[in-house]
Amino acid sequence: MKILAKLISAAALAIGMVSCSVEVTDTLTRPVEQVEVGFSMPTDATRTAIADDGKTTYWAVGDKLAVWARNSSGDYVFENTTFSLRHFSETYDKAFFTANIAAMASGEYTYMLSYPQPKSVIGTLATYNVASTQSGKYDGIHDIMVAEPVKDDALTSAGMVSLNTVMCHQMHAIKITVPEGRNLFGSRFYRLEITFPQDVVGDVTLDVSDPSEAPIYTNTSNVITVESAEGFDAGDDIWVFVLPGTVDGDVSYKVKSLNQQSVVNTYPLSRNMKAGHVTPISMAIPKLYKYTSFILSEGANNLGEEFNSFKVYDKSNALLASFTRNAENRYEFGFEGDIDFSSWENTDLRIVFDSDNAIVENSVNIGKIELFCQNAVTPFVVPYLFEEDFSGIYKEGESYGNNDYASSDRNQPGAVLDGCMTSKGWNAARYWTLGNSMRINVRYQTAVGFASTHYGRLDTPAMSMLKSSANVDVVVMFDAAAYAHESSSIGILSTSVSLATHTNNANPIDGIPTGKSGLFSSYNTTIDDFGTTHFKMDGLTAAGAEAFNETFPTYTATVKSLQSTSRLCFYPSISTETGLVQTGNAEGNVYIDNIRVQIVKK
Repeated sequence: MKILAKLISAAALAIGMVSCSVEVTDTLTRPVEQVEVGFSMPTDATRTAIADDGKTTYWAVGDKLAVWARNSSGDYVFENTTFSLRHFSETYDKAFFTANIAAMASGEYTYMLSYPQPKSVIGTLATYNVASTQSGKYDGIHDIMVAEPVKDDALTSAGMVSLNTVMCHQMHAIKITVPEGRNLFGSRFYRLEITFPQDVVGDVTLDVSDPSEAPIYTNTSNVITVESAEGFDAGDDIWVFVLPGTVDGDVSYKVKSLNQQSVVNTYPLSRNMKAGHVTPISMAIPKLYKYTSFILSEGANNLGEEFNSFKVYDKSNALLASFTRNAENRYEFGFEGDIDFSSWENTDLRIVFDSDNAIVENSVNIGKIELFCQNAVTPFVVPYLFEEDFSGIYKEGESYGNNDYASSDRNQPGAVLDGCMTSKGWNAARYWTLGNSMRINVRYQTAVGFASTHYGRLDTPAMSMLKSSANVDVVVMFDAAAYAHESSSIGILSTSVSLATHTNNANPIDGIPTGKSGLFSSYNTTIDDFGTTHFKMDGLTAAGAEAFNETFPTYTATVKSLQSTSRLCFYPSISTETGLVQTGNAEGNVYIDNIRVQIVKK
């Protein structure tokens, strides 16, 4: 346990240096001269890449060594200094390493070398890591080496010094090969998971001054995952580096191709994994795991706030899976065994999302299904809190007289629209459904001693997708345009659309007539009967008389304090020309389309 004693001693020395330090001020600062120095090593003392023979290792471009130098007095002139591979000799029998260091005094030094650079150092005790996730390539970063200390002259800029030493391999290598004809996937595989009966990876602390000293292992694990973007096939070598030691017990492994996986295979192994040795293993791919899975992911979120969880239902409304939100944005469920999924292909999965304030749902097509594979479903979209594009209008409908534009059409009762569109719960007055949009009307009429305005309206269903406890601000986006009907005898200056909220669940809801007492009629209702007005857009873009299938500009409104019982109400208004004596009427029509409601995230 000499290395452990050194660790304790080094730690105590470090503490002592901190506790007993004395600040010394040098009145004359002398710059340290930096010179480029180098040394050569024979290539047969090497190792960071594997040759085509699968046995010979050699230095590779980018290799870096950690070097210590101790003078004859036992003092270190540099420690853990990086020397980089510069070039090879013409005959490739030597590799040359260089670094910029402070000039060394002439004399003999003891040099200690290691590869790769350690993650941490205390004196000559260097700690490295053999990772639990490896690439399967002959990766020198895991093939840790420590050189036999060698004595030689000072390193100078005058010429290279030959450090004829031996790099001792400190780790054990496993070379795994899949024999020809034993890859049951029939294609390349990309992931290999191995579980050992003992810990085989982790941090290892070595004494670079004595390669024979027993290592110390910390932060260890018994699981190794080999992942490769290029993948492996039969005949390929898969290199795995492990900490030296005895492995005795059952080793299990499973293999994954691009979208399939094997069953877990287990075999007994009893072997002393010696440092610097290689264990060859012939590995057959186990039989395929009959597991068909489906992977869901979020593609977009229109709700305005993140979902906390969601449930997945099939076409028969059977619950398939439940998930809570995760950072990986990966949600997988599956089925074991020989299952006939033919009736599932190209059907929709219903997904119900649960957020802080709402429960909304959408669907996603499951697409083509590959048996015993991971099937990535098209990313789902978290829907708007509410959305309507009126594409479900299947029957023309109009309120009485809306298209007559006569004085007799002043009194306009409301109507439920369930009989002309697939979406239920809508209400309108002075309306016309045709094509893929909705049109509502406002009429202004005046005579001597009489003036009145007759407002149409469009009311959404209640926002029942909000939770009963919710009270949220929302953004309402909608498309709109307007025109003045040719029957208007009074000039229209502008046509507007307003957005209000109310909690009136009585259907149908009438349009609102307003005015003042006159010779023939009087009204006691006001525009306030629409509810709380949040938005008004004056001067809508002009549209033609028959523009039901056209595209209109988009408007955005912010609505405060929306609850599950709230309904949105769109209503038009007009501004007309004025005169001392005015008799006639004005008719304004407003198109409404593509209504979308989104929660304002707090």
